[in-house]
Amino acid sequence: MKKPVAAAESHHPAMAAVTPPQEGEPYDPQNPPARLRVLVALGPSTYFIKDGKPHGLEFAMLQGFESELNRRRPKSRPPIRLQFIPVDAGELIPALREGRGDIAAGMIPFSESLKSLVGVTEPYASDEWCLLGQREQALSFSTLAELPLILTSGSYARRLLSQQDKQLVLDEAPIGHNAEMVLRDINTNSEQQTLSSRAVYKLWATTYGKLKLGECLSARSPLVWLVDQANPALANDLNNYIASRQFTSLDKAIELTRRHLIVDGKVERSDKVTSMDKLAIFAPIFQAAAAANNLDWLLLAAIGQKESKLSPVIRQNGPTGVMQVNPSTARAMGVRDPHSNEGNISAAAIYLNYLRKMYSREGISEENQLYFMIAAYNAGEGRLAQLRRIAKSKGLNPNIWVGHVEQVALTSVSRGMVDYVSTVNRYYLAYQAAEKARARQKKADVK
Repeated sequence: MKKPVAAAESHHPAMAAVTPPQEGEPYDPQNPPARLRVLVALGPSTYFIKDGKPHGLEFAMLQGFESELNRRRPKSRPPIRLQFIPVDAGELIPALREGRGDIAAGMIPFSESLKSLVGVTEPYASDEWCLLGQREQALSFSTLAELPLILTSGSYARRLLSQQDKQLVLDEAPIGHNAEMVLRDINTNSEQQTLSSRAVYKLWATTYGKLKLGECLSARSPLVWLVDQANPALANDLNNYIASRQFTSLDKAIELTRRHLIVDGKVERSDKVTSMDKLAIFAPIFQAAAAANNLDWLLLAAIGQKESKLSPVIRQNGPTGVMQVNPSTARAMGVRDPHSNEGNISAAAIYLNYLRKMYSREGISEENQLYFMIAAYNAGEGRLAQLRRIAKSKGLNPNIWVGHVEQVALTSVSRGMVDYVSTVNRYYLAYQAAEKARARQKKADVK
């Protein structure tokens, strides 16, 4: 963290929640916006956080789309960033229709009814749904009349089975279970079986080595991405990516994701002490410091993750602790001990609150206050003030980050500031999603 007020050093967390940019204009393939918001289904296969970093099949495939958009973008322009916004799978279409995202992704099976609600891309893959059990089982529909299939309540498999003329006994998975947790349970119980996506099985086959696929339904399920109906040009760009040699295929995404899987199938935990586990350890301190300074504690955590991976590095001189605060900054914020976790996080929170009030007095919007606070925390408020003056001299808006001050930073020695803001933003959204998932699980456990 840097010193307050026009110094060369600075670091800050801030406000409530990152509000994704609202573009408000139709997608222009010749001039795409600097931010594209991806509503992505939070889950142990599609999108999850491990060791503070995002992974998942949809993340891997769409990172390729981001790279392809930037490959054709002039280097003088700010890079395009995909902003992943994790939601429940059932929220994808409603959230897209409400304008909360530009793309919806979640291993979504195509159906003709989708076209009346949203824009639909060409299929990026074709999936099969097959019986799955342990290796010694005879997995055939003809032998299933007495043995129940374990399915989650919202499973797409239920819809597929309702279309079949087969005598089956369906059993409900425990409350709070996802499809991957069902696979985990079957791996240890030879009396259970389910109907599984072949792609999901392929992803988890190494983790759960006792499983095998049996007979499959005859109909295949094309998988698609969704966009707003008013943005056919975005769907067309996605289609061009799917058809290109640069496309990160589903098989490649499986390969990229497999080594990062959370073994127990829960998106909020891992067998090792990960960033999410560390977040639980530091949560009371973050929460207390945030409450005292009217900040969101998850944003403090996101900056701590970026600064130190929530592993305090103590230095007597120079940036120290979880938040990498300079001792001189801590003293300026009234904190005597910048090396303790409590003092370190408190100093960062006080400084961020100071920055927010400063930018608020300048009439800067809440969204841009947040961007500026994070940018100043990284490079110093003095450096940010200089970039804002340059932006104004170039006819850009010095009070707007995306596409304005950000663009100046990209063409100067402050490119790292742009990456810092983007990374903190991603961590923040991921922590918010994980916290919501934890709350839902806690509620389900109570029931």
